[in-house]
Amino acid sequence: MKLAGSPSHLAEGSRTPALRRLVTANALSSVGDGARFAALPLLAAWSTGDVFWVSVVAAAGRAAWLLAPVIGTLVDRMPGRRSMVGADLARCVMMLLLFAVVATGRTSVTALVLLALASGVAEVFFDCAAQAVVPMLAADHELERTNARVIAAQITGTGFVGPPVGAALWAVWHPLPFLLDGVTFLASALLLMGLPSRTAPSQEAGADERGLRSLLRGTWAGLRFLGRDQVLRRLMVVVAVLGVGQQAVYAVLVVYVERELGLPGYGYSLMLVAAAVGSLAGASAAARTARWLGPGRSLKVAVSVSALSYLVVAVLPWWPLVALMLALNSAGVVLWNVCTVSLRQRLAPPHMLGRVTSGYRLAAWGAMPIGASAGGALARHTGLDAPWALAGLLLLACLPLLRKVPSVRPGSASEPGNAGTAD
Repeated sequence: MKLAGSPSHLAEGSRTPALRRLVTANALSSVGDGARFAALPLLAAWSTGDVFWVSVVAAAGRAAWLLAPVIGTLVDRMPGRRSMVGADLARCVMMLLLFAVVATGRTSVTALVLLALASGVAEVFFDCAAQAVVPMLAADHELERTNARVIAAQITGTGFVGPPVGAALWAVWHPLPFLLDGVTFLASALLLMGLPSRTAPSQEAGADERGLRSLLRGTWAGLRFLGRDQVLRRLMVVVAVLGVGQQAVYAVLVVYVERELGLPGYGYSLMLVAAAVGSLAGASAAARTARWLGPGRSLKVAVSVSALSYLVVAVLPWWPLVALMLALNSAGVVLWNVCTVSLRQRLAPPHMLGRVTSGYRLAAWGAMPIGASAGGALARHTGLDAPWALAGLLLLACLPLLRKVPSVRPGSASEPGNAGTAD
C-alpha cells in the first residue's frame, strides 16, 4: 500500500538539478517580493495620504486567497511548470508596468489596488503549483528536506534581503524596487523553464471538460476530499487556530513592545528580526527533526513549542525572553509548515494536490483576520498580555487533534497503515 501522493520519480541524476532550479527560483522571486512588500505600502502612502486606502492596498494582495480553491482546480488541470512560469511572467509584466507608471509620476490608488489583487492571484497560482510539483521532482524521503530548502529560501528573501533592499532602492529612486521585482520574476521564470515537463495525469472524471460547470465540479471535489480525509481535516483545524493565535499576537505586537516592554521605537524591529532568525533556524533543522521524530510527533512538538512560547511571554514580559520566545515560536511554525506540506504531498492524489494545497491555505489565511480582530479587542479590554495567553491556550487545546496524524518517518511511508488515505 502506498500513500495517495506517492509520485513516479525521475531518475536521481535528473532530479537534483531540477530541485536546485526550483529552490533558486523561489529565492530570486522572494527577494523581489520582499522589496515590493517594503515599497508598495510606501508607494500607497506617497500616492494618497489616506491610511484607509493604504490598508486596502495591503489587503487586496491577500484577498486573492479567497479564490484559492478555484485557482487550485486550474493548477491541477495544467502542467505545474506552465503554471509557475506563467505566474512569474505575469508578475514580471505587472511590476515592469508599475515601474513605468511610477517613473512617470501618474500612479493612482485604484490602479494600485487592482495591481495588488492581480499579483495576488498570480501568487496563488505559483504557490499552489510549486507545492504540487515537488513530489514529481523529489523522492519520498527528500520531501521534508526539499520543502525546508524552499521555505528557507523564501524566508531569506522576504525576511532578510528583500525589505532592506526595497527600502534602500525606494530612497534612491521610487520606481527602483518594482524594477528589481520584475527582473527577479523574469529570472525565476527562465530558471523554471528548465524544469521537466512531466506532470501527474489527471484521474478525475470529466477533468477534460471545459466551462464553469466543470470548474466548479472540480473545485467541489477537492474541498470534499479535504473534508473526508481525517488527517487533512484535523490539520486544517489546527492551522486555522495557529493563524488565529499568531495574528492575535502580531496585530498588537508593536504596541506591546512600546507599552509593556518599554522599548524604544527600534524594539519592534528587533522582535521581528528575532522571529525571522528563529524561522531560518527552524527551516535548517526541520528536515532532521522530521526524520528523527516522524511527522506526527514533529507536529506535536511544533504546536507544543508555539503554545508554551506564548504562555511564557504572557507570564514573564521581559524583552530578552520575549525575543527568545518569538524565535522559538517561529521555529515551531516553520517545522509545522515543512511537515504539513510534506504530508499533503504524500496524502493527496497527484491530480488533486493543487486543490488540496489551496483549500488548506485558505483555512490558514481566512483565520488570520479573525485572530487580528480578537487580539486587538482583548488587548483593549483585558490587557496586552491577554492575546499571548489566548494563543497559547488555543494551541494546547489543539494537541488532541494531532493524535491521528501518522508518525512514520520520511522514506518509510510505504508501510501499510501509516496514512489516512491510500490508493
